[in-house]
Amino acid sequence: MSRNGTNGKAIAAVVAVIMLVWFIAANSQQVQVTWWVFDTSTSLFVVILISALLGAGITYFLTRVRHRPSRDDAHAERP
Repeated sequence: MSRNGTNGKAIAAVVAVIMLVWFIAANSQQVQVTWWVFDTSTSLFVVILISALLGAGITYFLTRVRHRPSRDDAHAERP
């Protein structure tokens, strides 16, 4: 395993995707979705998939913002 835990993260991502696919397959019934302005009927797996994609996007964005080196960090690395 590498020092930064890349293998562990990859394994966790694969397990999460497998669980998501299984959960989507098990929940294929129609549901009523209420938005702020209108109501719609759709398959539950569509709602789960949209929620998962939004969550992944928000997580990606937040980890990129949090790990961006600050101006002080960039100057500290110079000899």
